[in-house]
Amino acid sequence: MPIHTLSCSTTASGLHDLDLIIQSLEWLCDKKQVVKLEKTTSFHGSPITLLTIKLSRSQSRLTLSRLGENVLRLLINEKNERLDDENRLHFRLSQNELVRGKIRLANGNEDIIKMTAKIEVYPGEKPQDVLLKLLTESLERCTRRGWLESPPLD
Repeated sequence: MPIHTLSCSTTASGLHDLDLIIQSLEWLCDKKQVVKLEKTTSFHGSPITLLTIKLSRSQSRLTLSRLGENVLRLLINEKNERLDDENRLHFRLSQNELVRGKIRLANGNEDIIKMTAKIEVYPGEKPQDVLLKLLTESLERCTRRGWLESPPLD
């Protein structure tokens, strides 16, 4: 599958349940102890925690498949708008929905998990075609594993 890495990042304020966000991210990636934490302060001085994940190629493929049919179909439909000049696919998931065990693209004003997938493109290939192949293969894997209607349960 044509992907180098998948990166995730989000923030948690002192009001968030940090452990719950970490568990949700680990559930999404199907991997324990993958979240890196960095404690810092916001512009106004309140404490926040930056949470980041960088997944390997194989783990990236599995995580993309776990997104489910709705998210994958939206990404397929919007692939041209979400792919940048450096062959990176950008999308944001709703942090609140993920904590509830649901995977949904974020809307304008909610806590988000920023996702960036670095696509593997070779000379002579069109990035949009490679991205379509990646997302289509993820959707097929999602179908084979029975994750179309709902994400996998632990």
